[in-house]
Amino acid sequence: MIDSAIAMAKRLLVDSIWKSANLEGLGTTFPKTEAILANAPTQTTKEEMLFILNMKRAWQCHFDNIDYQNDIALLREFNKIVGELLFYNAGEIRTIPVQIGGTSWEPEIPNTLTIMDSLQELNAIEDIELRALRYFCFIARTQMFIDGNKRVAQLITNKILIQHDIGIFQIPIEKLEEFKTLLISFYETGNDNDIISFMQEYCIKRVVRQ
Repeated sequence: MIDSAIAMAKRLLVDSIWKSANLEGLGTTFPKTEAILANAPTQTTKEEMLFILNMKRAWQCHFDNIDYQNDIALLREFNKIVGELLFYNAGEIRTIPVQIGGTSWEPEIPNTLTIMDSLQELNAIEDIELRALRYFCFIARTQMFIDGNKRVAQLITNKILIQHDIGIFQIPIEKLEEFKTLLISFYETGNDNDIISFMQEYCIKRVVRQ
């Protein structure tokens, strides 16, 4: 059976949400993620439950709008969904300083017009995989929202890959420590070469062509 990127994404949805939760340090297990999504009894926390259910809704928004243009309005909508009842000003461009765990580097206060110009440049990248991964890097480092930036980055990266039937983006659990080390280095230097090479090798599950 020949898979497609959107079929793969739907089939591996629980797995993707579980891996996103672990990237955020929740330590959620796959069976617990599966139980929460199925509305089955399980011992959990309010934060864990909201994170997982919000990500499910964000992925549904993603599937429903797979052909929508990739712009700041879509990024804001993703952030609004993932942040509902978890952090304030979800969906709004950040206007206050934020700090990032693991580094003393602090991102600048984002500027909406600058973000829009940057997104236009990203959308012009012809190599689709590179465009998707550069989107991840831009959103993660810009920290345009008060929280939920990596969740939004993963969603838009997946949307681009799925739009072009390439595959899906996931950060493997066994590679999380290495990924986070590369992410901190990227934050501090602005050089995305190493983290993009890593993501190309380990984080894209590509559709198998026959």
